[in-house]
Amino acid sequence: MDRRLIVTVAFVGYAIGLAALAVATVAAAVEFTEAQPTFLSLVGVATPLAGLSLIWFGNRVYGAPLFATSTAATAGFVGYFFLVHDNPASVGAVPGELAVAYRYAVVIAVLGAAVAALVGTWFWYRESPGFRSLVDGTLGPPSTR
Repeated sequence: MDRRLIVTVAFVGYAIGLAALAVATVAAAVEFTEAQPTFLSLVGVATPLAGLSLIWFGNRVYGAPLFATSTAATAGFVGYFFLVHDNPASVGAVPGELAVAYRYAVVIAVLGAAVAALVGTWFWYRESPGFRSLVDGTLGPPSTR
């Protein structure tokens, strides 16, 4: 099986999680801080899409790390700013009946981004001898170091 398809399936799940977050955000009338929508649109949507496009067009050297790091950054960003940090977009700050839907959407977005980051890292490991040797050298058994 083509490994690019596995990354694409992970991206589709990731995109569904972000779409659920967008719908719940609008429905619950969530207020973002100034930089949150910019981060989500650039790092959360445009960068993983660019990484996936590079992977499909054969540039795995830049596509795999771009995809893996941007989805990991999005998972961390959404997890911290929407679950932990105290700001208007935090799940604890959203009032109303649709707050539960927003909470679930945030969790789905974080999980989708985390899975996409893991799949992207796996793809990067499989396709990049340099990254593979770095990981194996760092995490390998002590006898090989």
